[in-house]
Amino acid sequence: MPLNKNVRDCQHIKVTGVQCGSPAMRGEQFCYFHQRMLRGVKTPPSARLHPIAQLEDEESIQSSLMEVINALVRNHIDLRRADLIIKALHIAVKNSHRVKFNISSNMVREIPEYAAPPAKPPRPVAPDPEQEAPRKHLVQNALAQLQSEALGNIDPAPKPKPVTAMPRKPEPALFTPDLTQRKPQARAADPAMNRKQAVNQRE
Repeated sequence: MPLNKNVRDCQHIKVTGVQCGSPAMRGEQFCYFHQRMLRGVKTPPSARLHPIAQLEDEESIQSSLMEVINALVRNHIDLRRADLIIKALHIAVKNSHRVKFNISSNMVREIPEYAAPPAKPPRPVAPDPEQEAPRKHLVQNALAQLQSEALGNIDPAPKPKPVTAMPRKPEPALFTPDLTQRKPQARAADPAMNRKQAVNQRE
């Protein structure tokens, strides 16, 4: 029971049928926890961390798990993403007994002024091959001119003669045999007839 009778109690009823009993927020029917879980509360604009990712203690891990189950029930999240979040919560449960975010008197109250990091030099831009090709030809021509001036009276190597295409020989006309004058093929000799002729010659 609250000490002050003017303070209203949280109207949330748990699954066991017991009323919450925590002090309700001013002008609201629920305490901060149930107001956040049932109706939502205002969060700082452009907050760096999402409220579901603020895993500071066992209670925050349990509330994040409740958010994931609620999103799955309402079909607001896909199974792949829910599986990854539950795995992250499983890691948070293992580390919860070693992590303490309790505020102490020795906590830093002001952010020190750190020196600005040195500016990074700009990255070299790769040369454009279309612009690099004319420069390469100019350098080669200049080197060739200097070499010819240094040689003086020495005749340069003769230029190769241009290769001319050889004239093609006329192809011979194809032979077309006259089928009317073709001789009939000789029949193959029968071995039985050859034996009879040999016997007759002997007699």
